[in-house]
Amino acid sequence: MLKLYSNQLAAQLQKSLAPVYLVFGEEPLQKQESIDFIRAAAKKHGFDERQSYSWDSSFSWNDFLMELNNLSLFSPRRVFELELPAKLPTGASDLLKQLPSLVHPDLILVLHAAKNATDYAKSAWFKNLAEQAVQVQFYPLDDQQFQRWLQQRASQLKLHLTPDAITLMQHHCAGNLLAAAQELEKLGLSLVSGAVDAELLEQHLADQSHFSVFQLVDALLSGQGNEALHRLDRLLQQDTEPVIIAWQLQKEVTTLMQMHLAQQQGKPLADFFKKNAIWPKRQPMYQIAVSRLPAKWLGYVQQELAAFDRAFKSGALSSHELALAHLVSLLVSPVSKVFSLQQRYADFTP
Repeated sequence: MLKLYSNQLAAQLQKSLAPVYLVFGEEPLQKQESIDFIRAAAKKHGFDERQSYSWDSSFSWNDFLMELNNLSLFSPRRVFELELPAKLPTGASDLLKQLPSLVHPDLILVLHAAKNATDYAKSAWFKNLAEQAVQVQFYPLDDQQFQRWLQQRASQLKLHLTPDAITLMQHHCAGNLLAAAQELEKLGLSLVSGAVDAELLEQHLADQSHFSVFQLVDALLSGQGNEALHRLDRLLQQDTEPVIIAWQLQKEVTTLMQMHLAQQQGKPLADFFKKNAIWPKRQPMYQIAVSRLPAKWLGYVQQELAAFDRAFKSGALSSHELALAHLVSLLVSPVSKVFSLQQRYADFTP
């Protein structure tokens, strides 16, 4: 099986078409554009008819199979697309095993889902299809990758974004490529020529950033206070459960305290990183955080997190948004203990 990243697909399609494409990933824009590339390339090669199916509650495998086996009156060459659900229903894997034997030169089969391929890779049907397939893989972009993507996308639209405009766009649309693409397209339509700076861009933008708790943690570990508070605000607007955010903060505090202990005991950091499954790319962030946040301070933050947990679960917390912002600020750098959740809820009895 040939494995490609989404930005490699267009070049590969110019060389040849595969009978099967497996398009799996959680980033919606890269997924949709990959499918669009396949459709366009197939049409150039005479695959004029396309049928799309979604495996939802109304999906019928027998109807799908019947259409797959039927000869078309309009075009002998067809593209069949099947979107898989997040969780395959009982018996679906056995049904999907039938697909490899149904593939022929006048058919292109595209299976896609908003999940990573690793969730399916061990299945027999996936392994059998993989023998004649191209797998297109893509992942959410980190900050540097997103910045490069913005520059390339703007260039394609003949837009010149100044460095401060790139930073602003990244801040507003981080993690949401679809929103960023739409904003750039609107800019391309509304602006005739010239450089686009942050001031001009600000007039066109709405905050479309979409974050995960892991991206919040990255900002905290790096000591980016304003960015961390922005990501927290967006997470809460995305209806992320406060307890999930607090749990992740607690997990990171525990990891940093253990890292302090490992250093005090003279243990190699390489062993610590391996034991805690911290990838090389993220290791510098943990080293920065440990140098910035003393073990004693982390112990205090841990007590504040415990006070948050007790107050939240009892319903005594007056504003979980402010309390979480307080906790995030404590993990940026040590500050004066003017306000404390422990003091605020000292009279609370669980």
